[in-house]
Amino acid sequence: MKNAFQVIRVSVVDLWDHLVLVMACSLTWLALVVLIIPAPPATVALFDMAERLARREPLLGWRDYLRAVGARFGLAWRWAAVLIPVAAILLIDILAMPRIFSPAIAAPAQWFFLVALALWLVVNWYALAFLFQQKELSVRQALRNGAVLLLQYPLFTFVLTAATLLLLWLGAILVLVDLLFGPMLVALISTYAVLDRLAPVRAAQLTEE
Repeated sequence: MKNAFQVIRVSVVDLWDHLVLVMACSLTWLALVVLIIPAPPATVALFDMAERLARREPLLGWRDYLRAVGARFGLAWRWAAVLIPVAAILLIDILAMPRIFSPAIAAPAQWFFLVALALWLVVNWYALAFLFQQKELSVRQALRNGAVLLLQYPLFTFVLTAATLLLLWLGAILVLVDLLFGPMLVALISTYAVLDRLAPVRAAQLTEE
């Protein structure tokens, strides 16, 4: 639990240290999402930028984000081709249950599919950060790693997700806060969470070498 709050703290500090870049990337992401086709590349590019910020890459600017959108176009749509159908099926199941079954059956079934949808979204949240920690930009491997992280650290994930949603809810009260900072904050939190969980593994590998 302590590590989850440390991840949140580091992410917020990083956001504050790169305030102008964060706002530029978040607003550009919002504009591209409205256009639909560039929405997945714009999302993946946020996580690309978050990883580069976490690694303290110098002289990062808004143009780097735009370049990342173009460079990750194919990768992003390979990811979206997996994310969207599964999410759509789960959402359809949630909406269809009351029309097919009695309330006694439909209510628990809806809760089951709601939990499944939430877990699927969290796995993808982790997976986008894992993409840029792997040797290869493999969507399948990233999704597998995201699922493993979720299963290995359920409490860490629960606290991290709850804290992130709370921050977004607080930002939504002021509206502009979420618009200006929300998208990039989500990417930073996921990136630092993955780095936090990978740190012991990488330390062990260095010791063995």
